[in-house]
Amino acid sequence: MARERHLAKAPITEALIDIRVKLPLDKQDPTYIKVFNQEMQKLFPGQFPQEKELRDVQMMFEIGPPPRQETKSSHVGYRYDSEDGKRVIQTKLDSFTFSWLKPYENWEVLRRNAYTMWQVYRDLMKPEAITRIATRFINQIEIPGPLIDFDDYLTAAPVIPKALPQAYSSFLTRMAIPDEKNQVMIIITQAFQQGVNPKMISVVIDIDVFMEKLFENQTESWDTMAWDTIDSLRAIKNRVFFESITETTAGLLE
Repeated sequence: MARERHLAKAPITEALIDIRVKLPLDKQDPTYIKVFNQEMQKLFPGQFPQEKELRDVQMMFEIGPPPRQETKSSHVGYRYDSEDGKRVIQTKLDSFTFSWLKPYENWEVLRRNAYTMWQVYRDLMKPEAITRIATRFINQIEIPGPLIDFDDYLTAAPVIPKALPQAYSSFLTRMAIPDEKNQVMIIITQAFQQGVNPKMISVVIDIDVFMEKLFENQTESWDTMAWDTIDSLRAIKNRVFFESITETTAGLLE
């Protein structure tokens, strides 16, 4: 593992805060979410000019004769992209998500922007409760190649059976780790695939930390409690990241 500290070359390509909600029955219509964009344009004119519908696609198969396939598509919300392409908001019937794309600045900027937009969503949609909160950080680390020993850079690189050739052309691992002490679930995904530049090895470390907990809209501090918990999820994410890399890797990012 590496010592936890600030990294000047943080390899984050996307960071997001996701909040799942339970809406009142009278708000469970995706066309109502469009009011969110109208309010944003009033409060933050021109900042999120791109709007796209979000749709949930389901495929159904029936065994014949004759076999039949049916596809159903339902409108579930909207996606809004900022003019500079760095910020993305997704509003759905069951969730609010705020993403910050590369180049990432810092947690304080991400949190402040996300909370500002969440307040607009909260005040318009009036959720009865928050049911799940998450922070997710996708990191892409560039390692000088072309030949490396992944154990020098990752603390949990996948192991090739000893009788097989000891070289990767790609790998994909996913670990779901229940943290009972903090009552969260940690999902770590690691991926490597050879790219166009043979002199560089690009490794993705995707860390998703979430908590399923009910924050009911009954007191003025209900969402403050949820956001304090989001801060704690980010702290857990940091620990997971530094536990996943070696000091050699951290040195590349300073």
